[in-house]
Amino acid sequence: MSHEQRAALRALLRRVDEVRGLAERSEVPTAIEPDDTAALLRTVSELVEELERSHRRLIETNVQLVSLREVANRMVTSLDSGETTHTVTRYLHRAFGFEDAFLLLVDRDRMRLNGTWTRGDGGREHSHALDLPLAGDPGALARSVWLNRTVHLHDPQRHLVAQLPEGHPLQEVFAELGSLATVPLQRSQAPIAETRELCGARCVLGDASAVAPPPGAAAESWAIEREERQRHCLGCELMPILGVIGMARPASAPPLSATDVTLLESIALSVAPVVENARLYQDLRQSERFRMHVLDSMASALVAVNMQGEILTFNRAAESLLGFAEADVTGQPFGRFFGEEGDAILRATLERGRESLREETMLRARDGVPVPVSLTTSLLRNERRAVYGAIATFVDLTPLKRAEEHARRQDRLAALGRFTSSVAHEIRNPLTGIAAGVQYLDRSVADGPQRENLGFILSEIRRLDRIVQDLFDITHPRGLALRAQPLEDAVRRAAHSLEATLAARQLTVSVECAPYTPPVPHDADQMQQVFINLIKNAGEASPEGGAIRVTLAPTPPAGRRAHPGRGPGAWSAGVVARIEDRGSGISPEHLKTVFEPFFTTRQGGTGLGLYICHDIVKRHGGALTVQSEPGCGTTFVVELPMESNGGTP
Repeated sequence: MSHEQRAALRALLRRVDEVRGLAERSEVPTAIEPDDTAALLRTVSELVEELERSHRRLIETNVQLVSLREVANRMVTSLDSGETTHTVTRYLHRAFGFEDAFLLLVDRDRMRLNGTWTRGDGGREHSHALDLPLAGDPGALARSVWLNRTVHLHDPQRHLVAQLPEGHPLQEVFAELGSLATVPLQRSQAPIAETRELCGARCVLGDASAVAPPPGAAAESWAIEREERQRHCLGCELMPILGVIGMARPASAPPLSATDVTLLESIALSVAPVVENARLYQDLRQSERFRMHVLDSMASALVAVNMQGEILTFNRAAESLLGFAEADVTGQPFGRFFGEEGDAILRATLERGRESLREETMLRARDGVPVPVSLTTSLLRNERRAVYGAIATFVDLTPLKRAEEHARRQDRLAALGRFTSSVAHEIRNPLTGIAAGVQYLDRSVADGPQRENLGFILSEIRRLDRIVQDLFDITHPRGLALRAQPLEDAVRRAAHSLEATLAARQLTVSVECAPYTPPVPHDADQMQQVFINLIKNAGEASPEGGAIRVTLAPTPPAGRRAHPGRGPGAWSAGVVARIEDRGSGISPEHLKTVFEPFFTTRQGGTGLGLYICHDIVKRHGGALTVQSEPGCGTTFVVELPMESNGGTP
């Protein structure tokens, strides 16, 4: 062996000593001479064994790190950061054998470190929540954040680990610690040098001068300035620190070695991306919830579609207006559910870019009823300005249309009232004179065709007088004299006044009142007029010898049952009266207009009776509705509330 080879071999053996020192195996000497072949073989054999053990430990550690990453990845979708930190620290204890493991995350809004500390004690695990301040100098755990480097305490009793509230269960644990290491978790795309360069002099991260105060009186102002800089960093969007991860051992165990700290830093590199993804996922979920809350709180209905016209978003106002649930329509073509008119407007926006502004159109609700809406459409564009869909907002015009119709009706009634007031006197005076003359002629004319003609003239005069009176009733409604009394009395008086008329056609009226039907506030005279009209109409629609049935019952409030110790009337919201006949019924096209003025299908009728009835019931705060099928009879339903608000004039 040449001199150069011996020198190279000696240098190689010195490197073996250095490597063994790094691996903490320097107790095995390698100081041998190059010519000692047996010693060289023994050393090489030991190196191979150590290399094999190192590889096995490396493989085991890699498996543990992969498993840790998988465990943490499963926790990414958890909205509870406490659950995430608890799971990770338990895994560190079980898989890596850490006596004490902790994971604390930065809460920038609260300026706190919060997470979990897990300790293994005799095969049992004890996990405790930690919530620590970040501002100021609250201990080594927070200091690791601001220094942005690993902090390794060989004697935690001489250094404050963290400021714990009085009575915290970890106070006893901290009192027994013999060594501690903590490593900051850093965002993947936030190098500290770049952060400090962008933030400027106010950045406190990595600034060692912000850890130790200056001597003397300057310490107080220095502490105030440091805390201001820390608050600035916690409010900065460039803040790169996500939290800290660490391990500790009690004083009774061997202290943490450099190998342990290196392992902890490797674990931190695996955990940091997972924590960052979890934070991004939580921010995304929070943003999504905020967006959904905004959409659902909108008064206007909103629908978003893709380029194919398939529904992507359907807010709560749209559900309420059109009667569909979002789950029923998501992914379905807009036109399939809401009609051709609205679909044509939306297609024009998607295909030709023609955006609409408050365009009146008709959509179709779930029950098929057309809904008038004011529709506004606009294109949806991504960050490159490429169109990927459209959004439609629409406002229900039904109340507006109803108000417009009510205004038109009021205008017609006002005009009718003015007309009635101006000509009624002029009409009734000649009518009175004509009626007197016809009656005089009637007494002087013998029985025969002429007398029949005079009788017809008189009946037409009386009909004309009734029309004038009905017009007065419509345009000059009387005030309501409300008094709580049985509605049954008004029904029976109405039926009694029509006995002679109904008996001529052998019609019968039965009145049935359910037990506990309460007295309801109403104007007895005007409600009697309502029931006279309804029973008379039922009689005219019934076949000869038919029967008319009137039933009265209490109406319980929605969602409330009768009290077991009281009658149902104790909880009544009002009274409902039903007038049923077995006549030919009303055709569907006429059902929509039966309460309109001057609408009638009866020869000689004025078309004002049902209109007046509807108006009287409405002024009581109630409702008059009709149910009918051709050939199956008709039922008019009168509902009067217990709270009539005093009636409307």
